[in-house]
Amino acid sequence: MKIIYLSSARIPDTWAHVTQVMKTCEAFAREGHTVKLLVPRRGKTSIEDPFVHAAVEPIFSIQKVPCLDLFPGTQVKLLYWVRTLSFFFFARLYILFSTYDFIYTRELVAWIPSRKTIFELHTITPVISKLILRLNKAQGVVTITEGIRAELMSLGVPSQHILTAADGVDLNDFSHPESKESARKRLGVPINEKLAFYIGRLDTWKGADVLYTAASLLASDIKVVVIGEGEISIEKLRETYSVVMFLGFHPYHELADNQSAADVLVVPNSGKSDISAKYTSPLKLFSYMASGRPIVASDLPSLREVLSEKNAFLVAPDDSEALAAGIRYALEHPEEAKKRATQALEDVKRYTWESRAKHILDFVEAA
Repeated sequence: MKIIYLSSARIPDTWAHVTQVMKTCEAFAREGHTVKLLVPRRGKTSIEDPFVHAAVEPIFSIQKVPCLDLFPGTQVKLLYWVRTLSFFFFARLYILFSTYDFIYTRELVAWIPSRKTIFELHTITPVISKLILRLNKAQGVVTITEGIRAELMSLGVPSQHILTAADGVDLNDFSHPESKESARKRLGVPINEKLAFYIGRLDTWKGADVLYTAASLLASDIKVVVIGEGEISIEKLRETYSVVMFLGFHPYHELADNQSAADVLVVPNSGKSDISAKYTSPLKLFSYMASGRPIVASDLPSLREVLSEKNAFLVAPDDSEALAAGIRYALEHPEEAKKRATQALEDVKRYTWESRAKHILDFVEAA
């Protein structure tokens, strides 16, 4: 089949959703289909090769169409909409003169020909609740969690019209990680101390603030290490939370090696927002599971769809003391931690990008 993946994301870029889009395209292409990723032509980033950055094979094509990218990099709302709407205008022209079997997209926009489109939803918003008729006319809807699926059904989308497909992982990316000692030397972190790592965006709904406070409650021989960026500069974070080691952004292709430096990996998501409690399917969760390291995670419905007491240590969300206690427990009980990490490594085999793509393609063919 000929598949057009429509995305308004800048390619390449460092955001996790860019990796998710690239991995999905690669997985569709590995199933023998012709895949074209249709994206806006935007200002250059420091990343030279989008395929190398996302650790995907160049077995699909990337087609860039014009957009009005005024002041590249800015997030001013007006300029965002100018850029996005101008991209949609040119993308629509491109699609009108293209041949394809279906469009796959995370963009819920009115001009896409519904009957030949699969919409992938990562959240429920007031806008989505007003577009239920459009979703019902689509070829199908893919949701990344059962929480999103349940809400769509309550809004009037038939259950048979929805497929839940959690995000995934490429196990090959994690098959030969660097040794712990080598990774720690490269990152410049303590060699002999216990290290709890968080790797990802430093957003409030992802529980970053809770993790910072938990770090101050741990013994001096347990360090919290953070790899990633957010709205607050790394310099400011280092000043405010001196007990935490902030390493800044590191590219995806280093992820397996960086995870190997950890004794524990942490998913401290907040339960205060629906996107975290019910809708998210974090890429970090699956990469953590593939690491062989024990996971300490917030006990939330979204994470419970993948995690349990058998493959992770689950703690109360938004509770720094509970998070610190979970980290301590995992480190103080190495045999139990190893058992749960081994189970996670086995469980994650169900969540490869290839198996996800097959599941979606079967759903498309049956629609």
